[in-house]
Amino acid sequence: MLGVVPVLVGPLQALLPVLAGIAVALLGALVSLFKPQVMKQLLHLVWRLKVPVLVAAVVVGGGAWALATYWPYLMGPAAGQAEAGADWTMVRGGLARLGAAPGALGPTRGGVNWTWTRGGAGYYASPAVVGNRVYVASAALGMFGGSGAILCFDADTGGLVWQAAPEGFRATFSSPSISGRRLVCGEGLHDTRDARVVCLDLAPGREGKVLWTFQTKSHVECAPVIAQGRVYIGAGDDGYYCFDLEPGPDGNARVRWHLPGDKYPDAETSLAVHDGKVYAGLGLGGKALCILDADTGRELKRLPTPYPVFSPPAIDGGKLYLGMGNGDYVNSAEEARKKTLERLRAEGKTSAEVEAARTALGPGGEVWCIDLATREVEWTVKVPRTVLGAVAVAGEALYFGSRDGCLYALDRKGRPLGKWDAHAPIVTSPAVTDEHVYVMTDAGTLYALARATLEPVWEAAVGTEPLFISSPTVARGHVYVGTEKDGLVCLGQAGGDRPTPLWPGHLGGPGAAGNPAGAALPKRGAVQWQYPPDQTGQTQDTTVAAPAAAVGGNLYVPLAGKDRRGLACLPMRGEGGQVPKPTWVAEASNGVYVSPAVSGERALFVDGRAGDAQRRLRCVNTADGAVLWHAPVASDASGALAATAENVLVQDAPGVLRCLDLDGKPQWSAPVGTMSRAATAYESMVVAATVDPAALVALDRPTGRVLWRAALDAAPTTSPAVARNVIYVGTARGLEARSLVDGRPASGWAVACRDPAGDFALERDVLAFITGKGDLVVVKRAGGALVVRQAGAVPGTAPVLSRGAVLYFSDQGIMRLALDEDDARPVLWMETSWLGKPTAPMIVASPHAYVGMAGWGLVCLGAGR
Repeated sequence: MLGVVPVLVGPLQALLPVLAGIAVALLGALVSLFKPQVMKQLLHLVWRLKVPVLVAAVVVGGGAWALATYWPYLMGPAAGQAEAGADWTMVRGGLARLGAAPGALGPTRGGVNWTWTRGGAGYYASPAVVGNRVYVASAALGMFGGSGAILCFDADTGGLVWQAAPEGFRATFSSPSISGRRLVCGEGLHDTRDARVVCLDLAPGREGKVLWTFQTKSHVECAPVIAQGRVYIGAGDDGYYCFDLEPGPDGNARVRWHLPGDKYPDAETSLAVHDGKVYAGLGLGGKALCILDADTGRELKRLPTPYPVFSPPAIDGGKLYLGMGNGDYVNSAEEARKKTLERLRAEGKTSAEVEAARTALGPGGEVWCIDLATREVEWTVKVPRTVLGAVAVAGEALYFGSRDGCLYALDRKGRPLGKWDAHAPIVTSPAVTDEHVYVMTDAGTLYALARATLEPVWEAAVGTEPLFISSPTVARGHVYVGTEKDGLVCLGQAGGDRPTPLWPGHLGGPGAAGNPAGAALPKRGAVQWQYPPDQTGQTQDTTVAAPAAAVGGNLYVPLAGKDRRGLACLPMRGEGGQVPKPTWVAEASNGVYVSPAVSGERALFVDGRAGDAQRRLRCVNTADGAVLWHAPVASDASGALAATAENVLVQDAPGVLRCLDLDGKPQWSAPVGTMSRAATAYESMVVAATVDPAALVALDRPTGRVLWRAALDAAPTTSPAVARNVIYVGTARGLEARSLVDGRPASGWAVACRDPAGDFALERDVLAFITGKGDLVVVKRAGGALVVRQAGAVPGTAPVLSRGAVLYFSDQGIMRLALDEDDARPVLWMETSWLGKPTAPMIVASPHAYVGMAGWGLVCLGAGR
């Protein structure tokens, strides 16, 4: 049988005869000490050396006292007082399997905070975090199952709070679960045949005391689930158990029910307990998902699976998500198959039986979605290799890793949202927070990925030698993860407060195309409301001529109507489902034709367009719309505007780009040329695209000094966007890619399409834009190779790209095109001919889209009410 975590003991049994001889010799020497003649000589020697012996006794006694007194300090940093926190009642912390403490702020940068390597043990288990305490089981390999312990650390300092285990506790893979004043954990690795279930007391003054144990007839690699005062756990080939959390009157474990191993073999997968039912996966010996009655253990249904199930079931929204596949934490499918076939041949199986096993045990994996109401499989998604870790459910997305080296993101219908290649097998579960996904590879590297794009934010080499089968846990702004050879590691820093709310400007910044957060696109289109509410399509007036900004739960709507000019702030959600009412309106003497920008508590906008008089750059408070400061803008300036977390970039005079701080104080100005679109701030540089002359200009961000200037073959039609040291910019002859170093054409890139390129969407490995002829074009980010060219789009509009799909305007209405489906065809997302023509590009703030429409103002689109 394949092991989840095989233990290589080696030919140690050959030492047993030698050990027996040594034991006999030592026993003989000990007996000889008690002969009268020997004792007399020993006492005489001690009397002659009484002074040195007395000094030695004092030294030994004092050393023992000092060791006992200062042992905690020798063990590592001091631990702070315990803080309360949410219980961690199952592996990955909850049924959604996020692997993060509730409300945890994930670290935005790497670096090792502390490690624990004392004792030389490894850590296969995944840490559990409650308050400021980290709990984990250790594994020191050796003879007879090695040795292990359950340890508790201060989450912030790494100080050891306590270490405990019943006598003879073996090296362990099971992850601890905590409920109130109780901790439960399994014991042993795959070769253990009499492992225990262990319950420790966490009551103040009794931390780490063994409350009860129960010996099974197999290994207990399964992580327990604590629910409704009971403990549910698998015991390998001894099946599944249910215990009372509290011991019986005799102080022993109380078994509520036991399902035998002959009917429930390979019971190693951590369970899910929900709504009175237990969902239990079976490994190679069973290959099924079993649904059990939580109170009695009675089997309600068994769903056979094509592969062994080692992935803990995730449950959310009435659905269960489950991974499976061939191979285990240590062996690939090929390695595991080879061992199994050798065993079958040794057992005398026929050639036909061996060949059938060869076929069944090939590489492969799947993720299933099961409807809990019908207990039927709703959909399946195949992947090239096994899924061993849990599927994490976060919002509308599912995240999981595979032995093929990729982290996958699906929507709740099983449709692909994205994929990131780590180039190393992933056998662990991801940890997911509001903004990041953290994943550990078996090469020993921990990656932090942006949830919206799956782009790496930071990475850290956690260890030097395998195994790396502990899944990362996020809490208190850190990531905690175990290694086999490099101890328990705490990494990452949260970077202080949450990032400043930021909407850089037009469509959320260059390349964002209205969706900078990578929000999921609405599934279908229907009008929710429009603002102003008195505009109902009776005229063709343009009230909203530029895209709104969506940040911090608010919409900042530029107004350019006959009677409404300025900037309006609307909450995204109205009270009781009603049309939201403006929180405030900042009026202006001219209409607003340039998209607003928002940075923290400041909203910025330029009124008027070229030729208008009395134009101003205005900065208002996002709370009440009060003017904080304003500055003049020349009537013949473009007014192109962008904001960062520290600065404002605006073309407020012909040919001049000016940088101001957020209080309106000038920092620098630079003659760059006439700009039609905003500049882009990237790390230490600012990049501007000018139409007169047609060029890219790179400036030093702190000083405005020109670093280089590169001519463009045609006038730019978009702001420049920077990604991975490449500048992408739309021009009148197509989409170009230039080097960030000197502005020269990027190596291997061919100008895409040779048609005028409008605002483009950049997501992971593709770019999408609409040409002046009305073609939707999607190209590869690397090299510009064509992916899709679809006629029928409305020229001058911008596509919205998110997670493998694109929304765009056509003559029929708004179309949706899935880019990850072979031979995908555009489908009508919403019929909009009755709404008329768009007057401003669309933005997305899940679960809605917002677009300016003639005669309607700003229209909110989304799922039907």
